[in-house]
Amino acid sequence: MKYVDPYYRNHSSTVQFAGSHFDKLRIKKPDEFDMDIVISLPLNHKVDPFNPANSDINLEPKGPGFVQLKMGVQYEKLINKAAYGWKDSSNYLLRSKFIEWFESVVNLALNQYEVKINYRPVVYVEGVAYVIHVSKSGPAMTLLIRNHERNFSMDVDLVPALKFPESRWPISKTYRPIPTKCSKGYWIVVPKPNKGFTVVQDQSRAWRIGLHNQERELMYNSYNLKQTIRLMKKLRDSLEMKKITSYYIKTIFLWEIVAINDEEYWRNSPAFLFKRMVGKLYEALMTGSIPYFWNKNNNLIGGVNKNILMSYANKLLPLMKILEDPSQYKLVAKYLLTYNEFTDYNRRFLHI
Repeated sequence: MKYVDPYYRNHSSTVQFAGSHFDKLRIKKPDEFDMDIVISLPLNHKVDPFNPANSDINLEPKGPGFVQLKMGVQYEKLINKAAYGWKDSSNYLLRSKFIEWFESVVNLALNQYEVKINYRPVVYVEGVAYVIHVSKSGPAMTLLIRNHERNFSMDVDLVPALKFPESRWPISKTYRPIPTKCSKGYWIVVPKPNKGFTVVQDQSRAWRIGLHNQERELMYNSYNLKQTIRLMKKLRDSLEMKKITSYYIKTIFLWEIVAINDEEYWRNSPAFLFKRMVGKLYEALMTGSIPYFWNKNNNLIGGVNKNILMSYANKLLPLMKILEDPSQYKLVAKYLLTYNEFTDYNRRFLHI
């Protein structure tokens, strides 16, 4: 990608895993990966509160968890006009233009592969050929890597992101400051829209804030916390709580980390922590609220139908009763495993 595009060559800074794999919270087969392709803007440090037009980039909050990026006049003077071309007539950076540029870079890079099968690029690893297909979903370019003879399948989502120095955080008083121990030097914005916006112009200009690195640091050295998150995710999957994403579950834990404020607490057994966090999830479902960790004004499940949330809460009630009775511990497996998984596990081990 650096070979085919001068801007990417000069301003790409980091390629990092994101999502459950990045946080070491994955519970399924590791055949799907998210990767943030972190890209710098040529100018993003200078801030002029008295004359915003003289700032490099103005960060304008637009709904909790989202921001609009407005270019200063300096961008007109840049020799490389790539970033300048991503703006609209009012100098706001548009997600669509940034995504189009990124897609063109990925496609140009893939076209550099000389060996192709059915016009698809082929990469060789230790003499084995893997065919690369490409699909698009939102801001991501997904590389579908296949070798049918070996029944090999891997999907890699490449998500472009822009980075800003931590000196420019928080973007308003409604956001939580970055804890000192979580400082990583920069935070990112990803070209994902806020579906709650009804004005088309706001949709096209909105970028979602991401502090993945800082969240990971907050969970660092947390003993049994991550194992408990994995159990909660397995519970979510087994009970088919499809509207509760992995990030929502992680967010409940982030709030608990801050509330407890004691690393030693997470030395408690996974069973103890699981019982507590099932209760926390139940509370969230009953109240219909999981506040975004960095800005509590953003309710992550605010758009989920209340009846669906209530049905999820009702699924947890029998489990919560079981967790109150240690003698019934074997029954917990019914809630962590699918029907087929439990049938097999019960036949081999539990016999209940």
